[in-house]
This record gives sequence, C-alpha cells and structure tokens, in this order.
Amino acid sequence: MLRPLPIRLDVPGAYRAKARYALEELLRGMGLVPVEGGDPLLVYGPDPLPGALHVPLAPDAAAFFAGRGAYDPARAAWRGGVPVLFGTADAPDAVASAFFWLSGWQEVTSAARDEHGRFPFADSLQARWGLAIVPVVDAVRDALADALRRHGVDVPGRTWGGRSWAFCPTCDVDYVRKWRPGILKRELLERALLNREREPAAARLGRVGAAVRGLVTTGDPYRSALDRMPREIAAREGTGTFFFKAAARDAHDVPYRLGPLRPYAGRLRAKGFEVGLHPSYAAFDRPDWLVAERDRITQAFGTAPSSVRGHYLRYAPGATHRLHEAAGFRLDSTLGWAEHEGFRHATTHPFRPYDLDADRPSAVWEFPLALMDGAVFRRRALGPDGARAATHAVLDAARRHGGVAVGLWHNVLWDEVDAPGWAAHFTDALDAANSGGARVASLQHALDAWLA
Repeated sequence: MLRPLPIRLDVPGAYRAKARYALEELLRGMGLVPVEGGDPLLVYGPDPLPGALHVPLAPDAAAFFAGRGAYDPARAAWRGGVPVLFGTADAPDAVASAFFWLSGWQEVTSAARDEHGRFPFADSLQARWGLAIVPVVDAVRDALADALRRHGVDVPGRTWGGRSWAFCPTCDVDYVRKWRPGILKRELLERALLNREREPAAARLGRVGAAVRGLVTTGDPYRSALDRMPREIAAREGTGTFFFKAAARDAHDVPYRLGPLRPYAGRLRAKGFEVGLHPSYAAFDRPDWLVAERDRITQAFGTAPSSVRGHYLRYAPGATHRLHEAAGFRLDSTLGWAEHEGFRHATTHPFRPYDLDADRPSAVWEFPLALMDGAVFRRRALGPDGARAATHAVLDAARRHGGVAVGLWHNVLWDEVDAPGWAAHFTDALDAANSGGARVASLQHALDAWLA
C-alpha cells in the first residue's frame, strides 16, 4: 500500500499533467503517492513554502515541454556524474528531468530511425554521455528520497514480494524449429557448399553435421531450448514469460502453427510461467492486426495474453501504447535497445508510458527491457566474458536501485553452431540474479508483487 504524501504543484496549467505524472512515477518507487491538498510536505514550483521540501521548477521547463523541440545536450549541467537536464547543478529540477526521460522525449523529437523504424542507440543521449547502464531517473529518485528523509518524511520504499529487486527472464519465440527448408538451403548450399560467408572448412563441416543431426534425430536446437529454458528457470525457483507469435505478415516473420503448441503452453502456465503475445513485424501500428493476433493466441491457448512485446522491438511512441490499451493488454516490455544493453528510458522501475498527444499517462505498464542476447553477442560482438560483464552491470544497476532487470533470450541458446556460449550466458544470468537476492519471476508475477 502506497503511503500518501501531501504535495503542492505551483506550475503553469499546461504543464500540470506532465509534472504530476513525473512526480507520481518518482514517488511510487519510494512507496509514496502524491496527494494535493492540506499542508504539503513537498512543493514543486518556483518558490519555497514554509514546512515543505522545495523542488525548484526550472524557469524554462514548462515552456520547453509546451513545444516539441529537441533537447540541446550542451545545456545539461552535471551533478555527481548524473546529467541535470533542467535547472542547475545546485538547484536541479528533478521533476522536469524525470519527465524528459520517462516520456521518451528524445526519441519523439528526433527523426533518427534505423531500417526497422526504431530509435537508434547511437543517436541517444545515453550513447553520447556513456550512460547506457546508468538509470538517471533512479538516481534522481534516490536523491529526492534522501532529501525527503532529511526533511523528516518517512520513506518506506518498495519491495518485490519481500525481495528488494527483481529479475524477469523472457523468451521471444520467433520460430519453433531451426531445420526449415529455407534454413537448410542457407546452411547447406549457400554457407557450407558455396561458402558465401568465407568461413573456414571446420566451421562449414560443423554446419553440415548439425544439419544432418537435426534431420535424422529429434535434436532440433530451437525445439529443445523451448523445453530446457523453463527447466533452467524453474530449477532456480523462478518463473518467466514466453512470447509467442500468432501471424506472419512480412518477410521478417517466420510462420508457425499455434495448435500443436497448446499442450506446451498449458505446461508453462501450470508451472507458473506466463504466455504473452509477440505481434508480427508490421502489427505495432495496426490495431486490426494486433487484436486479431491477440485473439488467435487466446483461441489457441485458452487464455488471453496480458503481456506484449513487439517483434524487432518495433514501437511507435504514443501510437503503440494506445493500441495496447485498446486491445486490453496490461503490460508491455518492448522499450529497450536492439543494439545495446541498458535503460532506454533511464529507469530500472516499471513505469507508465506518457501519451504526449493526449497529455496523459498510459494505463499499460512498461517493464523496461534491459538486455537482449542478440544485442550483446551479435550487434555488440561481445565474447563470453564481455557479455557476462555487461549483463552483471545491468543486474547490479537494478539491484542498487530496487528495480527490475528484464532479460530477453531467444530459443536458439543451445545451437552449437550459431550461438556458442549463449546458453552459458543465460544460466549465468539466472545464477547471478539468484545469488544477488532477486525475485526471479514472470513479468505479470513481478508486476503483481510491485503493485501489492
């Protein structure tokens, strides 16, 4: 139960909804909820109020957010290694800074997009400043909590069902088997025989051997991973979330049938795991397709999915979370970077995305995606030691700030040819979260614990 904190907002009317949202998100992580009226213990505005903690309103904050202008990085001040986006180092505007990061302002106001329509990590302020794994909003929250305590306010904090932080292992099931006709053509003809990628002979022979074993045995690595991943999670007394696709509408989608997977989905749910929707490549801004795919999952598995994650992490700020709301989803976990580990919205805490057009927060919770196998191994090209270090840095950030680390692995982990070391990375992350005292849980279980 959140404890009420009397506040006063002395801000322009056009900025009020944004300010209240940011303050709610900051205080929730402390176990507090802002309540206007009465004798305030916190005032956000240009002037202090006797008996209340003063959070100064930067003179230009309201005007900045009245438009859709991009932020000039040169204007940032710095305090303890953390950028102060509004105000000064001595008088930081914690609320405006939090709103900037949580609303995704930098990507909404940028035209930079990659070939999949995603905001690139390289164009982010985090990349510019080397802050990918520094959750700036959480640092702002911690500083505000310390100031409230010094002001005599009891700050109860939050837990995750009795644990101080959480780890959510997730899997995007983009395909259920490796040895499909197109893959066989690629592996045996293009890569092994024609050697179009100019691999050494030993690697080419390994591809042929893997293909033969996959064809003459039941050892398809993608299928076996679907069984082994939940076993590894359950062995550590945890649960996880598995996202399934319900349509293939684009060349980036690989079709598979849901019907044969119904018993598997039932076994997952019986063990406390969650089954979510992984919409097709083009469904992130198509309400008809999103609803149709949600309905297919419901019909095939007997339960409507509550969690969603976009394929290729495609997400249109504003539009996508409105579609998620309308389709009845409770939780999304798309907002991470495809190219780098870290915190895209500068927080390890669940938050509600902000709809800048409607000037209100979404009803759908966002669990920030912090780590993806393809990002560390393929796009960053880290070896096993580098991937382990990057992962532990993400986990440590969530632990220090009492947040959640959401990790994404695909069911390719035990592919001895194309994903060497990925399985060890997965189990090491599970072990590190366990030994660090995290609650290892599905997204829905974690959200229930967070909101309790």
